[in-house]
Amino acid sequence: MKAEGSAAAQRDRRGRLGVLPVRRSRDEKHTDKEQRNQFMRRYSKGQKRYCVILAGGDGKRLRQLTQCVSADARPKQFCPFLGGRTPLRATMRRAARSLDPERTLFVVTRAHERYYSDELADVRPRQVLIQPDNKGTAPAILLSLLHLRSLDPGASVVFLPSDHHYADEYGFLAAVHRAFEVAEERARRPILLGASPTHPETGYGWIEPGPLVETAARTRLFRVMRFWEKPSPPAARMLLNLGCLWNTFVMVGRVSAFLDMLQTANPHLYDKFERHETTPGHFDSERLYETLDPVDFSRDVLARSPAELAVMNTGPVGWSDLGEPERVISLVSRLELKCDWLDNWRRSPSHAS
Repeated sequence: MKAEGSAAAQRDRRGRLGVLPVRRSRDEKHTDKEQRNQFMRRYSKGQKRYCVILAGGDGKRLRQLTQCVSADARPKQFCPFLGGRTPLRATMRRAARSLDPERTLFVVTRAHERYYSDELADVRPRQVLIQPDNKGTAPAILLSLLHLRSLDPGASVVFLPSDHHYADEYGFLAAVHRAFEVAEERARRPILLGASPTHPETGYGWIEPGPLVETAARTRLFRVMRFWEKPSPPAARMLLNLGCLWNTFVMVGRVSAFLDMLQTANPHLYDKFERHETTPGHFDSERLYETLDPVDFSRDVLARSPAELAVMNTGPVGWSDLGEPERVISLVSRLELKCDWLDNWRRSPSHAS
């Protein structure tokens, strides 16, 4: 990609990536309960819509911070650094505002049981998919997709990482449901949700949008031209100027579309799951995971499949990936959360370095 063209042309490209205006009803401006009821009424047709919360990662980049907060090596999604609330709990609460909690699945890793058992105490066991080991995001996603296919072959799904923050949660959820509408009615390709960037961030992945696919359901949908993973500062400035989007790794689409893409991009992984399937959607997990090498969904599936994807701009929803200590500290300060651990962290050698 070349940083060519006039400033006016670049502004025009940025403008065309914007979300079309969405009018908010009075109900949406009231309390959380009223907002949730309004969302559920609006999207009551979504009986085939599922949510998968990805919570099986090890969170090694935040290990020093989680040790400061919890005095142990728990992964970040189970660490109560958000004023006593964990990122997983915040994700569950966010999803439950507009998605059916009984159609929400959780992918976790057995080694983290002492952390997720309390967090998921009120969740039915059949909604918790336990991996014997963390083998990356691709096996976790494929495990949930094959399970969903056994429940409902015509289902659609949204994948939510468990370590995100949104300043405007209802704006984000509205974008998720617009993506559902497009994916179910028109688009056969999975849809990535891209966040409007506010600065040339080098710690995020970026999506370079291509031509407009269509305008529907108050949403502009674009082809994906290319993924840029953690660009250099000059490249990040170029991507910002050209109207590219931050890659949130939130994905919406039909289960069948995700499975087709995954089987094409990584047939070896797909075949291993099929060989170890005992009954539809269930596996000999111990033997299966012993055969697996780590597979990253972004690198080993999405980056190989840009032509099979579409991207939608969520608009200014204030997205942040809590993958670095500095982002967590910035969020805690911005929200003015009372955190007993903050002074200890600021005095620690890890913060000083």
